[in-house]
Amino acid sequence: MIRTRLTSTQLLQLAFVAIFVTLGWNPVDRHTWLIENSLVLVGAAFVWFARHRFYWTPVSWAQVVLFLCLHQVGTHYTYPQVPYDQAFAALTGISIDQTFGWQRNQYDRLVHLFYGLLWALPLREILTRQCALKGAWASLMAWSLVLSTSMLYELMEWLGGSNSSFVGAQGDFWDAQKDMAIAAAGSLVVLICRGHLIREKISWVLGRHNG
Repeated sequence: MIRTRLTSTQLLQLAFVAIFVTLGWNPVDRHTWLIENSLVLVGAAFVWFARHRFYWTPVSWAQVVLFLCLHQVGTHYTYPQVPYDQAFAALTGISIDQTFGWQRNQYDRLVHLFYGLLWALPLREILTRQCALKGAWASLMAWSLVLSTSMLYELMEWLGGSNSSFVGAQGDFWDAQKDMAIAAAGSLVVLICRGHLIREKISWVLGRHNG
């Protein structure tokens, strides 16, 4: 009997499938769930067909899966209705919304922030391995991709504007611009920190060699 051990990437993928099925079994709004997950299904199909040409490292897969899990929570409840404040208050006795004086549900902003934080390096990995970009150019293009894909998602929300649960603007006229800015800021922080860490490693290696 031949036993095959699952890789860390396969375990991450199975974990996401389990979360996808669980949260998609009985969502608050099935129509909104289908719209929100259309890009997930298209992306999954693309990754499957491109798997022999390109495959992320386990670290990048972990970042992508974590973001998708956060997205699934939003699609299950619809983003304007995610009970993050109630859940946090039940655990700690503290209301995040009351503490910061928030009048709207901020879960969508959190996920946009994590889009920038968690997708910057996986996108950079694609650029370095498939497009042979290196250094600052790879980071700049990765940041540009985060910003441009955020813009495309906001345009998709605008086209589907008849469904308020999908758009999730919650009456904020500048919602799209704020969402894009948050994602861009998150990715910029990650890419700058990555560059700083690499420069520190180089300096340490050179200092040790010279010493």
